[in-house]
Amino acid sequence: MKWVKTTSTVSTSKERVMSGIPRIKVNNYSTFYYQYEYSLLDALEAQDIPAPYNCRGGYCGCCRVRLIDGDVEEVQDALYDTVGDEILACCTKPVSHVEIEIPDE
Repeated sequence: MKWVKTTSTVSTSKERVMSGIPRIKVNNYSTFYYQYEYSLLDALEAQDIPAPYNCRGGYCGCCRVRLIDGDVEEVQDALYDTVGDEILACCTKPVSHVEIEIPDE
C-alpha cells in the first residue's frame, strides 16, 4: 500500500468561482448551488430555507443577512443602509461561492 500525502491551500473567492456555479452555505449547515434566481432571497426560498423578508425592494431591511465569505453584486438599489458585513438578500446575488448567516430573530 502506498501512502500519499495531500496538502490543501486556501483559495480566494475569485479563484473558487472559476470552478463553476456559485455555492451558497447558510448558517454553517445548509449548502446548495445557486440556480441563477433573481436574488439571494429567491434562491433561499427555492431551497425552502426560511429567510425573513417583508418588502422585497430594499426598503425595510428585514432580509438582512451577514456575509461571512464571498462576493455578491446588487440586482436592485436598496434604500436601507446596511452596516459592516450585512447584505440585503432581496437586493443581491452571489458572484462567487458565498457563506451567509441568517440571524435568529
